[in-house]
Amino acid sequence: MPCYLFQLGHQPQISTAEIQAVLSLEHPSTHIIEHQTNKYLFVDSKKELNAENLINKLGGTIKISSQFTVQSSELKKNIVNYLNKNQSTGKIEFSLTGGDKNLPLTIKKELKMLDRSVRYIEPKNTATILHNKLVEKKTDLTIINKDIFVTLAIQPFTEFSERDYGRPGIDDKSGMLPPKLARIMVNLSQATKDEIILDPFCGSGTVLTEALTMGYNNLIGSDISEKAIQDTEKNIQWLIANYHLSAITYHLNVADATKISANLQPVSVDTIITEPYLGNPLHGNESKVYIQKQTEELKNLYLNAFKEFHKILKQNGTAVFIIPRFYFDKNEIIIDIKNEIEKIGFENIPFANPNSSILNLQPLIYHRPNQHLAREIWRFKKS
Repeated sequence: MPCYLFQLGHQPQISTAEIQAVLSLEHPSTHIIEHQTNKYLFVDSKKELNAENLINKLGGTIKISSQFTVQSSELKKNIVNYLNKNQSTGKIEFSLTGGDKNLPLTIKKELKMLDRSVRYIEPKNTATILHNKLVEKKTDLTIINKDIFVTLAIQPFTEFSERDYGRPGIDDKSGMLPPKLARIMVNLSQATKDEIILDPFCGSGTVLTEALTMGYNNLIGSDISEKAIQDTEKNIQWLIANYHLSAITYHLNVADATKISANLQPVSVDTIITEPYLGNPLHGNESKVYIQKQTEELKNLYLNAFKEFHKILKQNGTAVFIIPRFYFDKNEIIIDIKNEIEKIGFENIPFANPNSSILNLQPLIYHRPNQHLAREIWRFKKS
């Protein structure tokens, strides 16, 4: 049974939940067996996984590796044998993460004793691994508890950066959702490719453009800002041209999310994926009263939006929704809204895979150190 190692991103719980969502939908025979040191996830599968396809689908995984069979109880000997046989001629170039810090030098000496030309490349980052083509050579190795894994695929970070900073329609007020997080949200929704997806706070269209690159082609975007819709249109057209996309169906319109049922047919949308308006940007010098007033305004906005969502979502339709959490003087100020959303007619759906021993917290929290705002990621189903 193949064993795979997923190196998780900066938000490991979110990365884990995303992997669970994708594998349980597309590869139900997989079994997640262990979560270690908040950095790696081990996955056993009854059949081989296509690591390249998976890494291009996931937003929160840095790289995917597979374990190779060892012939000896000695770690150094196993690696030397593997590298020597893997590349039988020419210079051996390899990188190594984990294990004793002196191990790379020892391996290099052993290979030279076999009359092999060898170069050790320190894996400073994934760019170094890609630049030296170590994935193609199958010589980027990771050691976990004396098990050896070879890298099969690395996150396409250049493409993410291009879709973040290279697109033509950018607005600091409505375009702050990172493409990686937008992709994660699409995966967490577990929407199938034929479903109708709506982003009612689409901003500059990050959720929509990520969904398009993933193969979704029946999309609706709306925003109360006319400029946001113009930016979304620019970004979609830019994406179509640069990624050579075709057979795409999408509709954009200027609309208030709290009145969106006036623009859409009742019970017509399968999935809502959105980051709503998160309030005015914070600089750290706001008063507690100011933040609390803003949270009350946002709470009313979100509840009114969910009343509209209930009208347009199909039965058992899903909404993946971000709610902000604010930090003031080392304290958290949350928007306590879950129970009221449920009273509207929704059921909160945890992200944990019921077949996994790993339980994720609900909601998932996306937060970077020293930021004044965190994103709570929730999933609700129309009940």
